[in-house]
Formats: sequence, structure tokens, C-alpha cells
Amino acid sequence: MVTSMISALLLQGALQMTPQATTSQHFDVSAAYEAPAKKGAPGGIVVEFKRKDPDVNINEEPAARLKFAPSSPLVAPPPPKSTGAIPDPANAHYIDLAKPLRFPVTVAEGAPRGLSTVRTTVSYFYCSKRENWCRKGTAEFDLAVVLP
Repeated sequence: MVTSMISALLLQGALQMTPQATTSQHFDVSAAYEAPAKKGAPGGIVVEFKRKDPDVNINEEPAARLKFAPSSPLVAPPPPKSTGAIPDPANAHYIDLAKPLRFPVTVAEGAPRGLSTVRTTVSYFYCSKRENWCRKGTAEFDLAVVLP
């Protein structure tokens, strides 16, 4: 009994930190669910971007956004307000891609406990100063999440 509980806990940790990856012309994007450090604290989705072109950067504004499928056991806070302006590559400010983006998430009311696969979409804007363009990018993941 104790051995099976320990195995289940180890599997839970391994699943929650196993990143899912997707690729595009300009970035490799990976994401993983990060369980809360303590009971009652929010968990998180950790997203990492690996640049394929040294000239392409991800904008601070509009900020990257996280969205879950409607039946998700996780809830993301509303995205920060945006000015709605189209990014200008000459004046854009960029995030530091050496650090992952962290999105806090909470468990939805009445969410079933145990292992779930959560359809997750990350949207972001990125620019090339050299080529003078900006684009919207998206990455989709099926993240393994174990809720206690």
C-alpha cells in the first residue's frame, strides 16, 4: 500500500513537470504545469521560448495570454489590459527570453481530483526589427495535470 502511494506521488510529480513542446518558424515553445508549493497556494503554467532567429523577440505589450479549453479544471486570471495598439517593431519592448513566463492558475470550483489532460493555448506577439514586422503567435499544448 505504502509503495503504491509513493509510486503515485512520484508519477504525479513527473507528469506535472514534463514539458510539452511545440515549434514554429521562429520559436520552440514548451509548457508545463507547476503544482502549488503548498496547499491553498496557486499553481502555475511555466512557458519557455527558445528563439530560432536571433533578431526575433517577444513583446511585453500586448502581454502573452493563457487560455484553457472550456471544460478545464484550471482557471487563469484575466489577461492584463492592453492598449490595443498594433506593435511597432522600432519601439517595442521585449521580454527576457532567458527567463520562463509564469502564469498563476487556480483549480476550478468542483474540478475532479486526479489526472487530467488540459488543453492549453498560449498567445503572444513578436517582432523583427531587422525586417520591420510584428506577428501574433500561438502554441497549443495538452498538459498533464494531477489535482490532489
